[in-house]
Amino acid sequence: MKKLFLSLIVSFGLIAFLPVTAMAQSVSPGAYVTGTVTHNGSPVDSASVVVTCDSNVLDSSTSAGGGYLVTFTTDQCPSGATAYVSASSGNLSGSNNGVVNGLSVDVNLALVDVSLVPEFGVITGIVAIIIGSGAFLVIRRRNIASHKN
Repeated sequence: MKKLFLSLIVSFGLIAFLPVTAMAQSVSPGAYVTGTVTHNGSPVDSASVVVTCDSNVLDSSTSAGGGYLVTFTTDQCPSGATAYVSASSGNLSGSNNGVVNGLSVDVNLALVDVSLVPEFGVITGIVAIIIGSGAFLVIRRRNIASHKN
């Protein structure tokens, strides 16, 4: 009877703790991407942060001190992978990257005011209008000159 009771306790113990052991082995430790977002040397509060590592993307936001923390599994962001970080707040934006060393990488970045820099599309559009207008005037002038002769 004692053997039966003892074997039931051991069997129950194995059945109860087997799933816990399996779950503990399947969870990968985290790879941490941290940093500080600043503008003109001051921390930026509540900036939107996007971190990409090995095609895996996570979002975060900065604290009052400008800090952020994103945690990937080591499968998502292994040691040696490059973590790309971009942040924005209003008209301010910036980006930087760093290589994961072990289980972490510290990527700090500064935001700049992008509203002062004209978009390439706007510049291209203005140049296209000028060239198109000039071509129209040259062709129009040739047509007028050919009708006079």
